[in-house]
Amino acid sequence: MRSYTPSWSRTQRELFLNCPTAWARSYAKTNHRQKRGNGNHIRPWDLLLRSLKATVIEQLEALAMIVEWTTAVAELSLRGLFRDQLRTLDLSMAHPQFEAMLLVANHRMKLLWRTDVMVQLKRGVHPQWTVLDRMDSEHIEGLDLFASPDLAIKIQAKWHVIRLDMQSAKMNDSQRLEALAMIVWTTHRHGLPALADQYVVKTIGWRKGAWLLHTFESTEHEVLIAKAMIRHDVKEMKRCAETSNHSIESLPLAQKQDVCDKCQFKSTCLNGGTLESLKRKRILSLASSSN
Repeated sequence: MRSYTPSWSRTQRELFLNCPTAWARSYAKTNHRQKRGNGNHIRPWDLLLRSLKATVIEQLEALAMIVEWTTAVAELSLRGLFRDQLRTLDLSMAHPQFEAMLLVANHRMKLLWRTDVMVQLKRGVHPQWTVLDRMDSEHIEGLDLFASPDLAIKIQAKWHVIRLDMQSAKMNDSQRLEALAMIVWTTHRHGLPALADQYVVKTIGWRKGAWLLHTFESTEHEVLIAKAMIRHDVKEMKRCAETSNHSIESLPLAQKQDVCDKCQFKSTCLNGGTLESLKRKRILSLASSSN
């Protein structure tokens, strides 16, 4: 039996909160061979957002090398990345729909480069900045933390760490703490300040037809709360992983059917039924075993 390796990321946390069973099938290192889906659960829209993010990051990396892309190059790159994503998952799409989705993404990308942060980078207002890899982790207190910002910009005496969300929800306390996880990551990153009060946190996310900027100062107290959240999440994930080694059927299921509808394990878990029917089946099974 292989042991669970503790790690934390926003994506992992979201999946764990939505459905511990799906989280265990995706992340827990168990003695059960979990049957994954074929990828058809992934919506083309989600692939488009991935492609949009990848295109923007490539543009930023080029800009860091003092190479500015034209609009035509950016649109061509986005088209190629989106097409490759669809082909990788063997998904087909009617040409008019493909073109319509690209129009939406190109419009969104054009508006992103008109935001103050991006305009200032293009104009060279801030000479000290770097693009970071969101897949890069820092090993902290026995876990691998995947919470890298997309950008870090030195503005006067502080570093502004920035996350780009191609589709975002309304900012709340939980999301604020998730954003502060970037500071936990950066304070352990070689070459960046180790003190929380030397950072400003920014998120730029698309919501309701516009790019919305949220900015807040980083305090040591809030970063400690973010660390506590991460530790709590990982503790619960570890418990979930241990349970899945014995009986993955003992783990909680999703609360809403729409979570199942876009899950790669839908066919494995529901076996052609619904979330409610599976929950009723489990209740009947527990009732019969207790008699």
